[in-house]
Amino acid sequence: MYNRKLFGSLMTLVALVLIGGACHKDDYFKDTGLHKADYKGTVMEYLEQNPYHMFDTLCKVIRLAGMEQVFQNDSITFFAPADTCILSSIQLLNEQLKLDGKDTVTQISQIPAAVWKKELSQYIFKGVHRLKDYPQLDPLAMQVYGGQYYSSYSGKVMNIGVYFNDVNGVKYAGYRQLMLGYFSGETPPDFLPYIVPVASSDIHPYNGIVHVLQYTQKFIYQQGDSDDYTVTTIPVYFGFAPYSFISEVLEAGINY
Repeated sequence: MYNRKLFGSLMTLVALVLIGGACHKDDYFKDTGLHKADYKGTVMEYLEQNPYHMFDTLCKVIRLAGMEQVFQNDSITFFAPADTCILSSIQLLNEQLKLDGKDTVTQISQIPAAVWKKELSQYIFKGVHRLKDYPQLDPLAMQVYGGQYYSSYSGKVMNIGVYFNDVNGVKYAGYRQLMLGYFSGETPPDFLPYIVPVASSDIHPYNGIVHVLQYTQKFIYQQGDSDDYTVTTIPVYFGFAPYSFISEVLEAGINY
């Protein structure tokens, strides 16, 4: 069970991620088409050799999870999380360990392979699916534009859809952006509380499709019983729910 004092640490991380994000150029991260769609190599090779995004930590996680062959041989659609989200989860874990009076994690190899495999598998889906293959998604109008629910390699049910942005006051007339949505519990809610935008979509290695996720996500919450919703931006954590990752690690045990 996580300590409530971590809430302050979480808010600090929100600020750090958002400030850091403001220092990056956004041209490549808005599906501008600046990347080349086809990549002459496997999904694993793309992640290892990508010139635009840094996936060093992600590649280490793939190897620790024992899933390198999946990224080399299987036909998959992979929503690639940024290294930032993995490191943010480690930082939050260490805050919890400090509060518990325990030694912190200094190497990701200290976290059991089973945890890495379970969390990583949430981002992998069987088959090849491009942006055009997904239905429209409006997280606040799910009855009309509900995206579609898919089961990931881990069995976690995720919602994937294409969000149509507004332009000049005209609803749904703007650019289209792929979104990965999730929720807590077993039953899908009336609206999607968490949606992670895709920064670059439809990257095509030999054995699949890679959609690169942004390092921030949208958190949507309802104000009481009203029809009003508030949308805020928070960091993306590995495994999506930050305290779920912490619980998994603490339950599995850390290799000191």
